[in-house]
Amino acid sequence: MNIPCDVLVAGGGVSGTSAAVASARAGAKTVLAEKENFLGGVGYAGLHQYMCGLYLNGDVMPTETLNAGIVREIVGLLNKLSPQKTIKKIGQVYVLPYSREDLAKVFTSLCRNEKNLTVLFNTTAVSVKKKNKTIVEVALNTPVSKIIPKILIDCTGSGVVSAMAGAGFELSSPVKRQLAGFTIHLKGLKECDETLSIKVPYYLSQATNKKMLPAYLRFTTFSMGDTDDEGFCKINIGGSDNNKREQTIRKDALKIISYLADKLPPFKNAYIANTSLRVLEREGRRICGEYTLTENDVLNARKFRDSVVKNSWPIEIWGKNKGIIYKYVKSGDYYEIPFRCLKVKDIKNLLCAGRCISVTHEALGSTRVMGTCMSLGEQAGLAAAFKAKHGNYPDIKK
Repeated sequence: MNIPCDVLVAGGGVSGTSAAVASARAGAKTVLAEKENFLGGVGYAGLHQYMCGLYLNGDVMPTETLNAGIVREIVGLLNKLSPQKTIKKIGQVYVLPYSREDLAKVFTSLCRNEKNLTVLFNTTAVSVKKKNKTIVEVALNTPVSKIIPKILIDCTGSGVVSAMAGAGFELSSPVKRQLAGFTIHLKGLKECDETLSIKVPYYLSQATNKKMLPAYLRFTTFSMGDTDDEGFCKINIGGSDNNKREQTIRKDALKIISYLADKLPPFKNAYIANTSLRVLEREGRRICGEYTLTENDVLNARKFRDSVVKNSWPIEIWGKNKGIIYKYVKSGDYYEIPFRCLKVKDIKNLLCAGRCISVTHEALGSTRVMGTCMSLGEQAGLAAAFKAKHGNYPDIKK
């Protein structure tokens, strides 16, 4: 069975859901294809505690999101569900605490309210047919076998659909590529305090130096949860064999808890209550667009005539040798992401949004965060709906 539509969005993470809702609201017949049976992508699967990239960083506590539109609406809906979760400053940045259950509720309700939107779960693209630099057909792995879209938006994070279409892309070498993440949710902690965020990495680093634990665990971080008896360990791992990493990290998570229980009294009765659904990548393909955002653009707070999204989040690199490194945008300032970073080079009706837009390895360390990806998705959805109706993308000039 073939389904024609105005806009096909591949990937129902934070960028893809935002893209699909924006497109449908703009009047385009939209299909959202998501490989899982839930929306929210890493924002749901990763057991994250905080939403990053929402606010302007500086000395003054922000009262509103840096970008307007859907991202501000989503934050408002999250606030209604959990009003106790308010903006928090961690180091030099501002973040929004959230629960993944709230995020799933918000995204599900947004999609259900759009009559122009069809959501297909457990659905992936298996091939993309192109003619005269234009995508004409996307084959799926479901009984809905083919989608005939006017515009395709790749929000897969890995850029897999763009690669199927023959788009050029950059991919950092395994040595340079950012570490992937895996979070374990601990319960049963007792008499905890904020010093554990320092003590846990210290003790784990000591253990890896003595070869009591695998070397990659030296970059594990710890943060407290919402209640006194819970916390989160974020493990960071390299490599590319997902099955092997999955087995390794789940086995070593038990070693971490056992070791900490022996060294730190609050962990004596700790146990693993939950984990990320899988090891989650921070970096994959970066699809070649009409412009590639650079580290200098980010750090110099560059503005563009075709700007669609503002961002103040620092360049955050989780490296194999040094762990996490931050490079900050000037306090109180932001850089802009031009629409050309979303327009895939040499393919007329293909856009990217989210983690796989056209940026360098370094710039990706800033653009990949959830708040920014939601705004990127919205702008891609609006542009796609405009092109489906008028035959061309909007002329974005400041």
